[in-house]
Amino acid sequence: MFAFFKDIYNNRRLILDLAWTDFKARYAGSFLGIFWAFINPLVTISVYWFVFDIGLKAGRTDGGYPFIIYLITGIIAWFFVGDTVVNATNCFREYSYLVKKVVFNIRILPTVKLVSNLFTHLFFILLAIAVCALYGYYPTLHLIQIFYFLGGLILLLTGVTWLTSSIQPFLPDTLQFINVALQVLMWMTPILYSPSVFSPTVQFLLKINPLYYIVEGYRQSFLSNGWIINHWRQGIYFWIATVFLLWLGAKTYNSLSQHFSDVL
Repeated sequence: MFAFFKDIYNNRRLILDLAWTDFKARYAGSFLGIFWAFINPLVTISVYWFVFDIGLKAGRTDGGYPFIIYLITGIIAWFFVGDTVVNATNCFREYSYLVKKVVFNIRILPTVKLVSNLFTHLFFILLAIAVCALYGYYPTLHLIQIFYFLGGLILLLTGVTWLTSSIQPFLPDTLQFINVALQVLMWMTPILYSPSVFSPTVQFLLKINPLYYIVEGYRQSFLSNGWIINHWRQGIYFWIATVFLLWLGAKTYNSLSQHFSDVL
């Protein structure tokens, strides 16, 4: 596992260059180009806001926050998760020509996809700050926590994508399974609803999802309604889950990578 991080650090410049190239290439040939990376999430946010807050009048949130604030401070983390997992899972097949080059360190490819999606995510973090300020929730010292939660999310996604990208060359249906799993996982994460609407038992089950900690942490940072230490038990669980996924992802890659060139 530590060898993976050493490779990422040693190739950090190459990763940034490849990530920027990947980000631009994803929308190459379209009239609006990279603007589609921002248009699609903005439309999604608008639809959820209109349906749940305006249409269904179901926008009840803890703390009495406007629903659009509650929504955007949680869903931006989910956009990063969904895009990264989907794109990184297919990275070895997409870059099969690099996999077959002995001199290229393919272990960095999932990280390339992660950083490529990070560009968009940083924009939406700034957008969330602006929208919160528009509603009177100005940044405070709590906002510094966003670096901690973003770092935790990056490490969690690193472990997940090491695992899924290593399996995908041998099981082409992996991406379809991932898409279904992401739909379920989204509704198990408190993005469109407040956890308090459920019983304590259901709330406990929801907290098994590591993304619960991240989404709630993002809201604490933007809305200045809590510190990391206030949820230290959930934090310990999150880091245990993250380290386990990093270990499992690294072990899976080391076991399967020698056969990539045979199946791609």
